[in-house]
Amino acid sequence: MPSADRRTIIVCIGNELIADDAVGFEIHNRLAGCSARLEYCGVGGIDMLALLDGETDLIVVDAVQLGAAPGTIHVIPWDSLPRTGTAVSAHGLGLRETIEIGKTLFPQTMPERITLIGIEGRCFNRTRDHMNKDVFDSIDLAVEKIKELLQGGA
Repeated sequence: MPSADRRTIIVCIGNELIADDAVGFEIHNRLAGCSARLEYCGVGGIDMLALLDGETDLIVVDAVQLGAAPGTIHVIPWDSLPRTGTAVSAHGLGLRETIEIGKTLFPQTMPERITLIGIEGRCFNRTRDHMNKDVFDSIDLAVEKIKELLQGGA
């Protein structure tokens, strides 16, 4: 069980109108009422920094493209985020770059522990009704993994 002085924010990123990119929106809806502060950010990137308010833990949920099979759920702690120079998500500025900018500009509001829950997507150029079945089928499992993180697991 996490200590009482830890505060968690979950930021779900994604465009609810675009195929696999809608996983963040779907997960946000399914986490309503959870024990953490829950935010939805349609664009991600630098816009995410304005949502942070000194929480100790940050969980970012987003569709990613890391080369795995569609629907693969990645649980990646900050220290293991790829340093490829390209964005992990489909939103331009990657999570690593966003956090590094935040640590420079807003060190007092940046969380101590950061975890990416990334759901591997493939279709980012079609409407929502074209969400990959494997991506859709992974949403409930991703929600469970997030709940485990909130309980101090994983």
